[in-house]
Amino acid sequence: MTEPTLATPPGRLRAGRLHGVLPLNKTAGMTSFAAVRQVRRLLAERRVGHAGTLDPAATGLLPICVGQATRLVDYLHLQPKRYHCVVRLGVRSETLDTESEVVETGDASALDQATVAAALQRFVGEIEQVPPMHSAVRREGRHLYELAREGREVEREPRLVSVLRAELLGFRPGRLAEAELDVVCGKGTYMRVLAADLGEAVGTGGLLGWLERTGYGSLTLADAITVEQMAALDDPASALLPPETAVAFMPRVDLAPPLALQLRRGQAVWVPRLPDPRPQGLCRAHGPEGDLLAVGELQGNLLRPVKVMAWGAAVPAGGW
Repeated sequence: MTEPTLATPPGRLRAGRLHGVLPLNKTAGMTSFAAVRQVRRLLAERRVGHAGTLDPAATGLLPICVGQATRLVDYLHLQPKRYHCVVRLGVRSETLDTESEVVETGDASALDQATVAAALQRFVGEIEQVPPMHSAVRREGRHLYELAREGREVEREPRLVSVLRAELLGFRPGRLAEAELDVVCGKGTYMRVLAADLGEAVGTGGLLGWLERTGYGSLTLADAITVEQMAALDDPASALLPPETAVAFMPRVDLAPPLALQLRRGQAVWVPRLPDPRPQGLCRAHGPEGDLLAVGELQGNLLRPVKVMAWGAAVPAGGW
């Protein structure tokens, strides 16, 4: 696992609080909620939350925010995700994956790699997806998967999602064919729906056979650690990356002590010198010691705080 180099100290603070981002490698069979529960137990920290649910059968990168870093989850959601998956063609299922009964629906023998690759490119860009019934989307005050378990199906409005890139890595022909994909997408994209829609596009039906999340913003699977590996550490908190990992994609603005103090108090500040290229819009503001002070919005040279980090008086108690 790569050692963090950003400035805000990860791990345990003298105040007894933990703040950071854990790049968890979720194993198959574990729900995202169960992953959070185990991390909460290992760290003895109540404020723990994940960014971007992974279905129980899926594996891979699940960013988990701890302490004050939980306030940055919304900014993680803004960043693209990368998936490695296998789509099975010639079959369908109610859940659009292998978690429900799989029914053979078509003969995929006539398909070849070029045909599937061409069909896949139709799903690159801004596309519409209808959320699956077996999902956490709420309707009538309840999750869709709760309604689905009762045998109910309700109308769902299509949602606009973004697929930034989709590449066919490999193709296994046959009556039941398989397509191996590498996909980079934005918030709210359902890979199960993409798999099923690809199956419809080639005329055979399809479902998601296997899924691994390999990237999330600046994080990759190479950065990640399993719950078992974390539990084996002398100090499980040493697995945390600094909180600013969640906003590493934003331009950085460094503030002198007087301006840092004003920003900590929630006041807008005039920044006389800005880095080149000159940032505008959302940025991350750091203090003279390199610590993350806030997420702010720049309008010209005026920096308005959007979310101020409340580290309190805690200081590092050793660590890296």
